[in-house]
Amino acid sequence: MKEMSDMDFIATLREHGLQVTYQRLAIYQALCSTKAHPSADSIYQQVRKRFPMISLGTVYKTLEKFFEVGLVQKVSPLTEVARYDANTGSHHHFVCLRCQQIRDLEELPPLPQKPAPVEISGCKILRQQVLYQGLCPPCQVEN
Repeated sequence: MKEMSDMDFIATLREHGLQVTYQRLAIYQALCSTKAHPSADSIYQQVRKRFPMISLGTVYKTLEKFFEVGLVQKVSPLTEVARYDANTGSHHHFVCLRCQQIRDLEELPPLPQKPAPVEISGCKILRQQVLYQGLCPPCQVEN
């Protein structure tokens, strides 16, 4: 599943009992407007241009709620800062070990849409993510 239209997004919020607000829509639109896998702080910086009274805490809570209901993916690179992706379709991610850039790897075969409901060592698998690590082309040149 790729990014949703605004109408689909609104329908999904309502489906999960979440209030539709201009701020939530702006946060989702900010995330959809980039392929850079931004952090909550980056999204906050963009959204506060339209909504100066919005708080960073609101952006964090909203992104976490979006993640819980499946509207976004959370990509956790090597740093402690989570990054977000509006593309919830089955795809892999690449993280550059030097510049921390995250990019989608659409060239690889997709993961199964949903992991099989299996238990491994007593753990129930709910989500899956493949994260490749290496050096992006600009960082390879810097070697």
